[in-house]
Amino acid sequence: MLAKITNIYPVTILISEKLPQVECTRIPCLVLIIVVVFFAAMILFTHAFPSAFAHGGHQPPAADFEGKKASLFVKLDPPVVTDISQPIFITARFFDENTNQNFEEVTYRIFFQKNGIEIPVVTEGGQFGGQGFFYDPEGDLQIQVVPRDTETVVARGESEPQFGGIWNRGGPIVVEGPIFAEPGLYNLFVEVHTVGTTRTQIDPALKYDVWVTPGREEAINISEGGQTQQVKIRNYYGAIDSSNYDPETKTIQFSMPFDWTSDMISRIGMLHTEVFIPKAISDFNKQSLNATVNGVSVPVAVDTYTPDSTIVHYTISKTNLENIASKVTSENRTPDKAVFVLSPSDPDSEVNVAQVSAESENYKVGLTWPEQILPQQPVTFGIRITDKSDTPVSTAAYELVLVDKDGNEVTRSGGVTSPEGISSQDVTFASPGPFNVRVEKIKDTNEMVQSGLTVVPEFPVGIASIMTTVAIATIIIAAKRMSFLQMGKMY
Repeated sequence: MLAKITNIYPVTILISEKLPQVECTRIPCLVLIIVVVFFAAMILFTHAFPSAFAHGGHQPPAADFEGKKASLFVKLDPPVVTDISQPIFITARFFDENTNQNFEEVTYRIFFQKNGIEIPVVTEGGQFGGQGFFYDPEGDLQIQVVPRDTETVVARGESEPQFGGIWNRGGPIVVEGPIFAEPGLYNLFVEVHTVGTTRTQIDPALKYDVWVTPGREEAINISEGGQTQQVKIRNYYGAIDSSNYDPETKTIQFSMPFDWTSDMISRIGMLHTEVFIPKAISDFNKQSLNATVNGVSVPVAVDTYTPDSTIVHYTISKTNLENIASKVTSENRTPDKAVFVLSPSDPDSEVNVAQVSAESENYKVGLTWPEQILPQQPVTFGIRITDKSDTPVSTAAYELVLVDKDGNEVTRSGGVTSPEGISSQDVTFASPGPFNVRVEKIKDTNEMVQSGLTVVPEFPVGIASIMTTVAIATIIIAAKRMSFLQMGKMY
């Protein structure tokens, strides 16, 4: 499918055939060889296998099962909680990544942890009482979590006769207890014990480990121009404990509990927080903003689609988190909190953003990414899914796929849109080159869109141009110098 692309400027390096013809003596040939090898290595360098993480949907690395890529995709619905008394649905899909077909006759064991403390699931009705075994004949497990202030988690259902996992004959299994009752991250552990038949247990069981938590929204007040505006913050990691706005520097700051010294940093895919700033605060209505976490500069994705608010996504990759954690602990930068700071960027340092719009049969997809993508630097992709009337599609599952120039799939990652139809993913490319970006399986259908991008060399284009000019000039000067020396020998 065709995509409309704006603000993308491909760069082509041309080697002119009209360069001075020089005799291949040692000095000019050496310089020429260095230049050619330099640019050949830069252009033909092996393509990256990017790493990507998504918020809203969670897909840990696939496991090898009888030569198949056994993947688990977990999502929450709704992804954002506005009423804690309402149930939250957890859907787990177990499938072969190569064929996109579900495994059947699947028995799962599920339990949770919060703050390192296990929250076991007691299953009533199953012959493995207290073990948290669940069953689904089609590989799609749906659990209806009802948050309760109780000591234990209880799941009720009908026992599958062979292995004993409980199920609800096609309906969601109701689970009640202290899950999602408090804000913060919950570690969800999923084990797969049977596949294809419940008569035989897999040995060893396939194990998956994901972080899940519904987002919660809080508001902070900002006084601007004699009026008070509400900035909404959607957070997935804990309640905001402090906030501040400096009208002189136009800086928004807020913090939440976060343990930078724990092993959680190496285990979660990324840190994602969203800030909704009213359009009335015009200084923030830009696609490029300055952002820091605990004083360390981080990239943010800025969505200006919605008419009332500018939405800023902090999507901090695992690599960036580890870098921040190292500085926070070594320099004592508030190691028990995550401190977010956001301010308008200087016009000279604004990052231009590429925007892509594409359509499938029933959906419109908008993609954004920084105009200049460099290797070894995190790149935030913004994704917005609407229907054909431009109405945002909430909780729409999708998969972001990156493909190299030879058609090889280098990464696949699942995600789910927010109530505004927005999602984001963080990607790091290891080397330059062209890639195709696909958004597939939109809202669990076969619909997809795609577009292309190019990762440029590790230094800006301007420097490359200067180095090219200097190199060519060096060749010419060396050639003239050698010619002069040779003429001197003739006389």
